[in-house]
Formats: sequence, structure tokens, C-alpha cells
Amino acid sequence: MKYFKYIAILLLVAVMGACSEKEISYMAEPVDESSKAYLQIGYYAPVTAGAANYIYYVALNGIKYGNSGSTFLATFNAIPSGGINRYYTVDAGTVRVQFYKKDGTTEVYNQTVNVEAGKHYCVMVHDLTKAPALIEMNDVPAFSPALDTDSLCHVQFINLLYESDGTPIKDKVQYAVQNPDTKEYDLVGTPIAFGERTDWFNVLIRKTVFNSSGYQRKYVCMYRIDANTGENLGVLQYTKSNGSTGDFTDYWNWYIGRAYRQTAAGNLSSSSIRCALYQFTIQ
Repeated sequence: MKYFKYIAILLLVAVMGACSEKEISYMAEPVDESSKAYLQIGYYAPVTAGAANYIYYVALNGIKYGNSGSTFLATFNAIPSGGINRYYTVDAGTVRVQFYKKDGTTEVYNQTVNVEAGKHYCVMVHDLTKAPALIEMNDVPAFSPALDTDSLCHVQFINLLYESDGTPIKDKVQYAVQNPDTKEYDLVGTPIAFGERTDWFNVLIRKTVFNSSGYQRKYVCMYRIDANTGENLGVLQYTKSNGSTGDFTDYWNWYIGRAYRQTAAGNLSSSSIRCALYQFTIQ
């Protein structure tokens, strides 16, 4: 038995010695914010989902990014993937954005944007023949102290909806969340035009299990707001998958302390590229 004891001691010493000789390093380098900007690339063109419309390589100022030949950027999605609070760093100024098909040489998109140093942007490609919507992003605000059984989540809304004729929506869109007591929809945020975002707004989450992180199903809708007069024209109408027309409504399970970014995209008259909300969790 004592031999096993000595062997264990020798192995422990060897492991400790090996660890002490290793230098731990990270594949990262500091960013000079005086000359760099931060970009996310979104792909929200109103096209059908499927491999035929997927993007396999994205180039920023000639630097090509991919996923070893696998799908890199799916429809109604964004990169860098794996975390919505990740960004590419690029030199401030003019940035050329290019999309490529699976062969890596067939170009399907080529446009430029101008970005400022130290700022964060979502570059939203909404038409493969036009310049993207460049949306400057802001930080998620800090939460105030939570209540005992009720608390908050943050939500931000982006409008990339298309009209029935295939053009960006002409009116503004107002986001709304249903009040669980009155069942009425409360307007939150401000009406926004195509290619715009709201500021972050708070939504009250009334959890039902006290000793839990807490979540609540929240029902939402969107209103069409006349861009010239500001008149509320009613709940946004869209075409369902069965071809019928109806009011746009949706629901999400939102958790206390989370921050969600939702993007409305699609064609309001198409049953195959229909209007939908696409959600990503920031924190």
C-alpha cells in the first residue's frame, strides 16, 4: 500500500512541476477604441429560409470569415454567433460588407457602410441589392433594485418589416405588451420607422414561484402608426402561413433580469416569408 502512496506523491509532484512550467496565454489583443468600430452583421432580407439562401462566408474589408464550409449566416440571424453581445472590430471609416455562397467565390452581396470609432453598430442587410440599415446600438441600462415578488426585464425593438409590394414599410411601427390584469395592450417604447430601433424599455415580470429566477409569459403585438400624422391605424395586419390575414400577435417567456432584442422582419403579405419577431438574449 505504501508503494501506491509514494507513486501518488511522485505523480502529484510531476503534475505540479509541469503546471509551473506552462505559461498561460489568451488569443486576444487590446482594441484601440480611438481607431476601431464594432460591428454585428444581420441578415434579414425577406427571402425564404433554407440552404439555398444561406450565407457561407462574410468578408469585412476583404477579411473573409466562415465556418469551414458549413453555414455561417442563416436567414434572419446575425454574426458573430454564440453571443449577441459579441462584435467584430474594424477600422473606423468605410467598411465593405460582402456575402458569398458555399463555393466561397460566388458573391451575393457587396455594399459599404461608414462607421465611427468607438461605436457599436448592427449592420442589417435587408435587401441583397441595397445598402444595409446601419443602426447604432447602446448599452443595456443597469437595473434598479428588484421588488420582492415582481421585477423587470429589458426589451429593445428593431423594425425591418416589408410592405406587401416588397418595399420597406412606409408607416412607423409601435410595440405593445399586454397588461395581464386588463388584457389591454400597453404601448411601450416609441413608434419607429424602417431601419430604426427603440431605446431599451422595462417590462414588469410577475413571477409565480417565489424561490425561483422568475419568468412570465408576455403577449405582445405591433401597431401601425401613420408616418405623417402619428395616427394609430390599428394592430398590424399580416398574412398567416395558411394564407389568411389577421392581427399580428405573439408571446414570449421573459425572465427577470434578462435583456432581449427583438427584430420584426418579413413581408406582410407573404405566407412563406411572413412577418415574425426574431429574439436574441443580450444578458
